Amino acid sequence: MQELTNIRQFRLAGEEKIQEFRRKLYEKAKADPKFRFYSLYDKTYRSDILEEAYRRVRANGGTCGVDGITFSNINEKGIIEYLAELQEELKEGQYKPRPVKRVYIPKANGKKRPLGIPTIRDRIVQMTFLMVLEPVFEADFSESSYGFGPNRSAHDAIREIYKYLNWGCEEIYDVDLEKYFDTVEHWKLMRLLARRISDGRILHVIKQWLSCGYVEDNQHYQSKRGTPQGGVISPLLANIYLHPVDKAFERGGIKSISKGSIHIVRYADDMVILAQKNLEKGIGILESYVDRLGLKLNKEKSRRLNLKEDKKVEFLGFQFHRVQNKKTKKRLILVSPSPKSQKRCREQIRKLVSHKIPLKVQDQIRNLNKFLIGWTSYYRLGNASKVLNKICDYVMKRIRRLLQRHRGRKGYGWKRITNGEIYERYGLFYDYRVQWL
Repeated sequence: MQELTNIRQFRLAGEEKIQEFRRKLYEKAKADPKFRFYSLYDKTYRSDILEEAYRRVRANGGTCGVDGITFSNINEKGIIEYLAELQEELKEGQYKPRPVKRVYIPKANGKKRPLGIPTIRDRIVQMTFLMVLEPVFEADFSESSYGFGPNRSAHDAIREIYKYLNWGCEEIYDVDLEKYFDTVEHWKLMRLLARRISDGRILHVIKQWLSCGYVEDNQHYQSKRGTPQGGVISPLLANIYLHPVDKAFERGGIKSISKGSIHIVRYADDMVILAQKNLEKGIGILESYVDRLGLKLNKEKSRRLNLKEDKKVEFLGFQFHRVQNKKTKKRLILVSPSPKSQKRCREQIRKLVSHKIPLKVQDQIRNLNKFLIGWTSYYRLGNASKVLNKICDYVMKRIRRLLQRHRGRKGYGWKRITNGEIYERYGLFYDYRVQWL
């Protein structure tokens, strides 16, 4: 017991040391926006940072890359020995990334999105780079950027949109970038990185990640453009590449509410422009910088809306709905899970709970609980109580039907089975409380 306590204390001390290092990087970058960091590479193979990077990658899970090495293989070899070898490769400049393994995941519209899976070894190194570089660039990022940064979340972006809508910014441009991750130009990204990083070894490794290509159907393809979705460091690179767009809105957006403000809210490559008036100016700023970055707007999916006329707008799975209080005639903005999100939720519930699935009721409910905990923790924001209650009712009907079929009966067993029995005996998830904006 004492040995375990000592190990935990040692880990906590190591994490505090890393946090202090990251804090100093952030403060230096914040204090001097033009400072270029020239000696960071040796920090990426520090033993404490490598060990923390491995823990984070291990916690994220995921499958193996093109080399076929799994976490089990690393455990068999010995984590300490594995990290020591990786440290030596980095130290001697012998590290070279492997191509990513390309797989496809289904999208909501029925199409498939390419996903690049780096090897575990490359994910660890990317994590060390992320831990070192993130504080430097976070000091520069605008308040309008909410994707994949520390202390920032999709909920923060939703709250920001809600705030602007209540300010009267009801002219909206819903932006869709065409194949963003596939069209990033490497040399432009490297130039943006070099504004803050002058350490040639850091830049060399990142360039290798960008150009190492991918493997699909046992065939290696070289990458001349784009960043692979799925890499640990890809979200940071995505934010760096679109940072000029955020800064352009800071410079060119009209800040005064009385004059008619223009704002952008961005979550990685998902973004929306909101304005009281003169939305054309915001669209012009966006189109100018999108063109400079070599990106393209998807004209079919990018839409111009006016909440007064259209009443509804969707972003990151939520729907913003404009209504009017019948008594006071006051305008209200309601936020709830979008109809598409609700549909996908019910589809997933049907996949997890069915008498046709060869699993025990207890196991099906256990799998369902994992999904419900994640779904409700994200969608419980705002005015979601009605939607969450409907989902709760739908779940209850699926469970009742499952129990009845297992007992050789039809229907839902409203008289035979109580809700308390389902919650207590089978442990069904029941927390559908709303989190207010």
